[in-house]
Amino acid sequence: MVQAPPAPAHVLADRQVDVETPEHVAIGYELADLGSRFTALLLDLLIVVFTNLAFLATAAFFVWMVGGKNMLGGVGWGIYLFLGFVFFWGYFALLEGLRDGQTLGKKWMGIRVVHDGGYPVTVRASAIRNLVKLGVDIQPVGSCAIGGLSMMLHPQTKRLGDMAAGTVVVRDRTGQPIPEDNPAAADAPSLGRPRLADDEFAAVSMFVSRRLSLDGHVRAELSRKLMARVEHHVADDPRRMQVSPDAYLCTLHADETARRQASGAGGRAGTAQATALVRRQREEWNEYQKMLEMARKQGLDKLGETRVSRFATLYRGVAADLARARTYGGSQELLYSLERIVGSGHNLFYRPPVRSWRRFRVFLAGGFAALARRLWRPITVALALFYVPAVLSFAAIRTQPTLAREMIPAEMIARAENAAAKEARGEGYYDVTEVEMPGMASSLISNNVGVTFTAFAGGILAGAGTVLILVFNGLHLGSVAGLFANQGQSLHLWTFVAGHGVIEITAICIAGGAGLWLGSAILFPGRLTRREVLQRRAREAVSLIGGTAVMLIIAGLIEGFISTSPLPTAIKFTLAAIFGLAMVCYFALAGHGERYQADADAAAERDAKPAAPRPAAA
Repeated sequence: MVQAPPAPAHVLADRQVDVETPEHVAIGYELADLGSRFTALLLDLLIVVFTNLAFLATAAFFVWMVGGKNMLGGVGWGIYLFLGFVFFWGYFALLEGLRDGQTLGKKWMGIRVVHDGGYPVTVRASAIRNLVKLGVDIQPVGSCAIGGLSMMLHPQTKRLGDMAAGTVVVRDRTGQPIPEDNPAAADAPSLGRPRLADDEFAAVSMFVSRRLSLDGHVRAELSRKLMARVEHHVADDPRRMQVSPDAYLCTLHADETARRQASGAGGRAGTAQATALVRRQREEWNEYQKMLEMARKQGLDKLGETRVSRFATLYRGVAADLARARTYGGSQELLYSLERIVGSGHNLFYRPPVRSWRRFRVFLAGGFAALARRLWRPITVALALFYVPAVLSFAAIRTQPTLAREMIPAEMIARAENAAAKEARGEGYYDVTEVEMPGMASSLISNNVGVTFTAFAGGILAGAGTVLILVFNGLHLGSVAGLFANQGQSLHLWTFVAGHGVIEITAICIAGGAGLWLGSAILFPGRLTRREVLQRRAREAVSLIGGTAVMLIIAGLIEGFISTSPLPTAIKFTLAAIFGLAMVCYFALAGHGERYQADADAAAERDAKPAAPRPAAA
């Protein structure tokens, strides 16, 4: 078994996570700290806010240019509302998924998202972690309290979205210069052999470099614990008793640095074997680093077949050299440098393929329906959680009309009371002009898709958030239906709701089923570990969300252009029946081919596979 690289000692050891590449070489990643992650989030949110303001200014200028309230102006506002919504929800997921785990804020802070195994993050995993972030982790009301608490308690500073997606945020890996060997070290005056092991020296170096940025109490506590770790190496040094642990660690670091420089162990190659390895392989490493920088800037596909083949050969060679350097007792600087360039190459070669629009079209053509049928149980539970409260609240309002003023907003009560007068004037439930229809459609799409995203994200709370959203929406729909029925205006309400409601409510319930499927991993993990089940079910659940988003776009267009139009009631109900029948046929008939059945069989096999036995504690 390949040995993991030495971790920083004691108090800093939990800041590193070790992964093993397919070449059986272990690489250590330094976990990103809370401060860097929060600053990156703040920078990204500022980008989102100012970009939306730019969208708003552009839309306002366009409307002014075309003369205000006309159809072109309405289209301009509709596009603005839609782009603003897409940018808000898609900024984090798309940038992380398409830019190797980095938003602009993360890039500025030198951190990135990777999968637990060190692999580059996928668009799907990025979507999972960011939907949970925007729906749960930043709550309550943008305070980030839930996500912050989770990161403080988790050993790898994961928030809930990272747990569901199987991701971790680490310090960015970039190529580092290979340390020079030290042929003059033999002629240097001897200051004695280094007293600290490489991992202990790395921990002391890290503490000394960061001590001034630490709070006084934290610095004192860390220096005390670190001193307890290295004290047996310096028991004969009287200086440790004359100053504080903080001050002595600075003295020890300077002394140890001088010993390592004189002996060739610090800041250079390390042992004689490691020095020989550096001299022998330096030319090849330099060639690899040049190709690495080229590949990082241009992408592997731009290098050409010959250069990619050479780059792959060099990558395997450098990975083998990293293993040799560990065996030879190479210095911390040499190992660190080799780890960085191997890690950078690993991210390039094992980057997941970008999902094409063709695959998404295939998913919409049948994969979505097949997945919904396979997950019919949580979707059925979601339907019950929506419709049972709807029926109960409808019955309650019908039998006790006075409850309406406790359960329904005053604006909705006024709309019901005025429904008869609007009918007499030939007006519908919600009448808008043609100019307002594009903006209306965009606003409805944004609101409804946001509700489904939140319903999915609420599943990470063992399904509690999803249940709350489904029950609340069911109670609201049932009570409003009862209110209009008491006024004798049910037809007035359902003429508006029927056209889009059959698709919209179904989509919300499917999204609720996705959230319940996510939450079931925590409550009912079965034969697998909760971590494994959570990540597997999150991938399936977020695929359902992709399909429901398309359904809600269709429903929003229907609501914005048909439900609010002055079309006759008979035509609206006819269209509603056509839309409902088309939806039923899609979910019943689509996705029965061999491709979709193979996907279902593979998923069932994964769920039935027991978890691998864990290694015994050392």
